[in-house]
Order: sequence, then C-alpha cells, then structure tokens
Amino acid sequence: MRLPRPDAAAEFPLACLHRFTAIEGTLQATVLAAQAFTSLIPFTVVASAFAPGDSDLADTIVERFGLEGESAASVHQLFASAGTTQSAVTWISIVILVLSALSFTRALQRVFQRAYGRPAGGIKDDTRRGLVWVLAFAVWLTVTSPLRGSLEDVGGVVVAVTVSTVAGFFIWLGTPLILLGERDWRRLAPGAAISGLLGALLGVAAGIYVPIAMDWSADKYGLIGIAFALQSFLLVAAFVVVIGAVVGATVVERIGAISLEALRERVR
Repeated sequence: MRLPRPDAAAEFPLACLHRFTAIEGTLQATVLAAQAFTSLIPFTVVASAFAPGDSDLADTIVERFGLEGESAASVHQLFASAGTTQSAVTWISIVILVLSALSFTRALQRVFQRAYGRPAGGIKDDTRRGLVWVLAFAVWLTVTSPLRGSLEDVGGVVVAVTVSTVAGFFIWLGTPLILLGERDWRRLAPGAAISGLLGALLGVAAGIYVPIAMDWSADKYGLIGIAFALQSFLLVAAFVVVIGAVVGATVVERIGAISLEALRERVR
C-alpha cells in the first residue's frame, strides 16, 4: 500500500479554498447574514418573549456581551420587551414570521447543498424540511434560554461555554441532517465538529469585540449603530457556517478518495 503523498496536507487548504470559491462562499455568507438579520432575528424576538423566564432577547444580548450605558439602552430600545411582544403577537403575525424564517432556512439549505454537492430538492420537500428546522430551532431556543443562566449559576462560565461548545456540534450536525435529508450522520460529523470549534472561538472573540463595537456604534450613530454592529457580527457568524460546511465537505471528499485508492491497491 502506498503512503500518502507528502504534499497532501499542503493541498488540503487549497482544496478548501477552491471549494469555497466554487460555491461563491462570500456571496453565500452575505446572503445568509442578511436573511438572519431580516428574518431570523424577528422570529427569535417572538420565541424569546414566550420562552420560560422573565428575560427577553434584549436582556439576553445585554447580559451576554456585558453592555452598559448607551449601548444597553439602545439594545432595549431596538428590541421590544417580552410583554410588549406578547401583546402584539397575533396568529397572522406568527404565520408571517414563520414564512419569513423559511427564507432563512432556504439560504442555509443552499449553503449545505452547494458545499456537499447535493442537488436542490423539490419545493415541497425543501419547505417541509425548513419548517421542521424552524420548529426545532424554536424548541432549542425555548429550552436553552433559561438553561444558560442556570449553568452559569451552578458551574460558572467555563461549564456554560463547554456545554455550549458540545451543543454547537449537535446543532451543526442536526441542521444539515434536517435540511439535506442526509441519513449518514458520519458524513456530516467533520463539518459539525469544525463549526462547533469555530463557533466557540467566535463566542470568545465576540465577548471582547462586540461590546466595544456596540459602544462605539451607539455613541456615534445611536440606535442604527446597534443594528450595524449586529449585522457585522452576523456576517462573521455566517462565514463561520460557510467555512465549516466547506472544510467538512472537503474532509469527507478526501477521506473518500483515500479509501477508494486503498481499495484499488487491495484489488491489485
């Protein structure tokens, strides 16, 4: 059996870059961030308002990034309180929010389809899978909102971050499983692990950068500055999703190529 070529490791980053360029990764990340800002955040506001506990999305953002002063006040002004949201929600608005959230799932689905080379499904199947993901996301948000604070109270920030990292792996394993209809979870595990790791690193960096960006934006631009800071954070997060999918798909492709080459050697 032949040993792997010495330059195989050097070729891997180039293969990832080629796949990222082939799927138009920058465009995919930009669209995903825009859809998250216009579709997913409103859905999250409503889901957080109906989640157990007294906090809403504004409280979560302020506590997560340790905001104070003008930036904290701007965040509370930008996002309605839980009581206001609950009183304003109607069945029609819920339907509109779900349909809007489905536009985000379609953008997310397109990222995984292009990264893993999967053909687009029919409108009916894609909509059904997107709806399942939206419902799963609402359940996850409802359950983890009060759980995060409990973990910090019981075991400190380290325990909460560790659990969040592990949860990130399962989130990015379950997301393509649902949206792609993939049955072999092992094909998606490398991408989920990479996305979980990058997400954890982003969370640490965001805890330092986001408060500074929000304070500066709130002081300079006021309320709209908070929107700018959130959009920039979502754009970085979208790049994390795209890069995780690209690297994971490349790993699977490389493993498949190595296995095929080993099989051919055995046949010979």
